[in-house]
Amino acid sequence: MSDNLSNRETAAFYFGAFCTILPGMIAAGFMPDWNIFPATTWIALATIGAAVAGVIAKPRQWFLAMLAGGISGGGTVLGIVLYVYLRMQLIPTGTFLRLELAIGAIFGAIPGMILWSKWFVR
Repeated sequence: MSDNLSNRETAAFYFGAFCTILPGMIAAGFMPDWNIFPATTWIALATIGAAVAGVIAKPRQWFLAMLAGGISGGGTVLGIVLYVYLRMQLIPTGTFLRLELAIGAIFGAIPGMILWSKWFVR
């Protein structure tokens, strides 16, 4: 994370990470006891949570921040779920490295991160 983030932006980052990683892990089946909703609901919750995090980070441009955050959050969960599904089809083992889940999350978040960098990074 960059050193030039304000406290508000740092808090929004951690809030957005919490709102996306936890639903992603649940939807992908890593926390089966917590899985009380279908995967689409977890994606929607992550989208809403990351959109709120975007608005917290950039309240003056709230609509753009909400859009970029929501796309990034929903994409993160979708990326994790799709990576786990594809990986299980190719290599059917029950063990995953943390790096593998991070790869899925990053690929899913790329569209929202591109929008964020176009709109807010100078």
